[in-house]
Amino acid sequence: MATTIEFNGSAFPSIILRDDLTQTWNNIRLDSLPPVESEPLLKFLELIEYEKLENFNPDSVLLVKASSCVMQAVYAAAIFRDGESIVLKLGDNQFPITQKGDLLHCGKLKGKVVVTEEEDLSGNKYPKATCSFVSKNRDVFRVPIQLASRDLNLTVADVEATVINEEPILSLLRQVPGNSFKMHELGVGEYQLHSYISSSDGEYGTVYKLHLLDGRTVLSRGNVTILLESGWRPNPEKPLMLVISRIEKLAENKFTVDCALRERLPMLGASTRPVVTVDAHSRTVPEPELVTVGVNDSLEDEIPY
Repeated sequence: MATTIEFNGSAFPSIILRDDLTQTWNNIRLDSLPPVESEPLLKFLELIEYEKLENFNPDSVLLVKASSCVMQAVYAAAIFRDGESIVLKLGDNQFPITQKGDLLHCGKLKGKVVVTEEEDLSGNKYPKATCSFVSKNRDVFRVPIQLASRDLNLTVADVEATVINEEPILSLLRQVPGNSFKMHELGVGEYQLHSYISSSDGEYGTVYKLHLLDGRTVLSRGNVTILLESGWRPNPEKPLMLVISRIEKLAENKFTVDCALRERLPMLGASTRPVVTVDAHSRTVPEPELVTVGVNDSLEDEIPY
């Protein structure tokens, strides 16, 4: 008999009993779940062909947010964008998804997008989307689709029109979450960006994230934040650059950064001589060999995805 499976918090009740959730974000191993919880997840993994995924990590198939060892939320399978690709994220693992017409394909599964209208506590309506993947034996796996509703001001009609017209859904999706770099960690240089900007609510207001072409994200600050808070957004028809011209270290883990956005391509071979200030003593960097474009070799090993 065919069954419908959803990987939400109620699918993993054993996590409520755990007292080893010592971090804010906790990775859950597949073999740490009881069989009644792990078997449907393992079945799903086999159908999306986890064995073909390079560096599959069985020690991170779920992500649990906790406080004082008490579970707050469980994050299982969800669909995002990763740059110019659609991916299914499961713990620390990402699986490629392809779109053909109005169908999404992941491994041996194919599914259709279903759009509904939800309402938040303030009465504001927003679109919610899921993909119902079906296997050959007719089991259905419902996976949430993470829409960039707030960033793009999406309506149900926007999403439904895209699905019905069999248009690519990539542009409607949120960027896959990951560790974001701070600007001073990138270093002085020019970095080419995607035209979309993501945002979320932080402790001190809205947090904006810029998305580099190499897949990394960086937190906005200074001039960039002022520009975004004014309501300005990039024109997708124009190139976009993050320019970091100066970094000053004031104290341990405290930096000032001069930065701006530019609607142009990188200026390779630029003759500017950026000033990097370390421990409040300025020094001019003599004859930089080239302007960094999108990749900083010293940070490659820290790229989360």
